[in-house]
Amino acid sequence: MKIVSAILVGVTCYACSLSETYTLMGTLPEESDVTEVYLLSKEGKGADTLARGSVQADRTFTLKGKAESSLLYLNMGNHGGRIYFYSEPGEYQLEKAGGSYFIEAQQEGILSRLNVHLRKIEENTRAQFDLQKQIARAKEEEAERLGRENERLWKEGNELLLAMVADFKGSDVAVALVQDNMWTVTYDFKLFSRVVETMGDVPDSEAKNEIMEKYEEAKRKQLTGKAPDFTLPDVNEKEVNLSNYKGKYLLIDFWASWCKPCRMKIKELKKEYGRLQELGIEVIAISCDKKKEDWLKAVEEDQPIWKQLRVDQEINGSDTADDYKVEFLPTLYLISPDGMVLDTNPGMEEIEHVVKNNK
Repeated sequence: MKIVSAILVGVTCYACSLSETYTLMGTLPEESDVTEVYLLSKEGKGADTLARGSVQADRTFTLKGKAESSLLYLNMGNHGGRIYFYSEPGEYQLEKAGGSYFIEAQQEGILSRLNVHLRKIEENTRAQFDLQKQIARAKEEEAERLGRENERLWKEGNELLLAMVADFKGSDVAVALVQDNMWTVTYDFKLFSRVVETMGDVPDSEAKNEIMEKYEEAKRKQLTGKAPDFTLPDVNEKEVNLSNYKGKYLLIDFWASWCKPCRMKIKELKKEYGRLQELGIEVIAISCDKKKEDWLKAVEEDQPIWKQLRVDQEINGSDTADDYKVEFLPTLYLISPDGMVLDTNPGMEEIEHVVKNNK
């Protein structure tokens, strides 16, 4: 009887151990020449190898281990890019969809939820990539239309990222997803702020601290408070001051002749200029061109309707772009009638909202 009991206990423990493990199988691409695959705790420097498996002659592999319920990364050499794996108990299979690899779960769980988002993001990224190739060989009018579509896809991609982070709000998965997409969110402080808020209240960790340090650094770089005064020359060498616009809403566009998105923004502003005037908003542009002739040539080609100025350190005493903390071109600022910075890079809807709520 004691022997039977011991056997039953052993079977029970074995069943428990199986329920806490994962099995991940897959086949590597034909061009792959790696002999091992790895599951890593993070990407890049400082990653720990949590599991490794040999690649067979037919390029198949199997990884088995204890399910730690954490977000890991499958490394299979130079092919496949970032491949997420959430180590819950169960069976998993490496699959290729489109141009990317995903680890498919045989059961519902964190990874299956994550893959829904990743597939949408992959589709958006692929659309942007294809569009960029079209823009490169398109004529001017077609390039303008494609540029608007590219901007729409970019915004859609940001919303997809936010939706993915929101699905795992308050968890270490949300933190990892934000950290993995820092190259995107640090480009746009508004997006960065939304992502941090969406990430939610998560426990302290090295990853979270890194994100928050970069967020605070980005926050310090934002232009806030009183807009810096300036004295700059227009196309006729007449000096213009910010104080000339006191009592009016002002939209300042920092741009340069060599910046293609800047030139597209000019066309966009020309279409919106009537509405901006209706809202009582004046527009001025400040060129960051080093050569005056390049600036004047672009103004002649694009025919903007609003006042055109150029950065001139000798007249102003400092670089106006630096004073305004401009890091990317184009950069636009909405200034209040009393000279306060209201918004950075606002769209038309944001401009209307800000102006109507400040009257």
